[in-house]
Amino acid sequence: MSMSTGSTVAVRTALALYPGRYRRERGDELVDVFADTTEGAGPVATVRELFDLGAYGLRMRTGLTSTSRGGRLATLAAPLVAGAAGGLAAGETLLRHLEAGTPHGGWGPLHFLVYWALLATAMLSGVAALFGQWSAAKLLAGVSALAAALDLAWAAADPGAAQPLWDFLYAFQWDGPFVLWALVLLAAPRDALPAPGWRERGLLLAAAVLTPVAAFSDNVYTSWFELAAPWRALMVAVPLLMVLSVVRGWYLAAVPGLALLPWAFSVNLHGLWQQEGGAYRLLPMAVITFALAAALVLVGQRHDRARSSGRLMA
Repeated sequence: MSMSTGSTVAVRTALALYPGRYRRERGDELVDVFADTTEGAGPVATVRELFDLGAYGLRMRTGLTSTSRGGRLATLAAPLVAGAAGGLAAGETLLRHLEAGTPHGGWGPLHFLVYWALLATAMLSGVAALFGQWSAAKLLAGVSALAAALDLAWAAADPGAAQPLWDFLYAFQWDGPFVLWALVLLAAPRDALPAPGWRERGLLLAAAVLTPVAAFSDNVYTSWFELAAPWRALMVAVPLLMVLSVVRGWYLAAVPGLALLPWAFSVNLHGLWQQEGGAYRLLPMAVITFALAAALVLVGQRHDRARSSGRLMA
């Protein structure tokens, strides 16, 4: 089937997102399938097919397909992260209502609107996931992440900030989890996300209830809250190592670790930086954590190679 020059260029651009070997072996076939699928279709349907074509190539390149470890981990964690984001947004909304004021009195109307859009879309994303509307949940999570990123940009660009890094990290405590949870949800392949049963709904609701309770049970968001630096480091390192345990196929440990890591990282990064007296003093803890993480990945890769060799010999 022939395509217009513009369509051909667009398809070739989408194919550039695929791994080189796959593109060389299957590129012509993908072009023919795209031409057959979009023949007689309107511009909206054609653009959607083009987006799906490029998105799958990007998933293949990043290892986030439904058969890869990363894709499976994100899929299994999706109910937890959707519930955690929605629950934290609901808790923060209630907190602001009880305080009867804006988070910062100096905010303008646009900043105020972006902040509440962040919370509203995160809550709606959790509701959509609860009813199995994963496309809507992912779209709303993306909007909440964009709003959080704008809020962080305001904090970073504030001309009146005496300590810009301090202000940014303080804002990251609130906004960071929504960005990172949204990335996990967006990383989950749509074709692998389950129709919600009692298990998925139970996990989502449990995360929605427990996350704000854990987040607001102590004054971890306040600049004066003191928690021993080693404990803060462990709060980040343990979920990170749990996530990386997926290289050994330990999804039971990896899934809750992935759901917890965005909040633990965002909240404790500011506290670690402040209590240690500067970012450079975090290096020893970071080196130890990443050394353990690298060792875990290498062990997993060696295990995979040994298993593959065993299958070949058999």
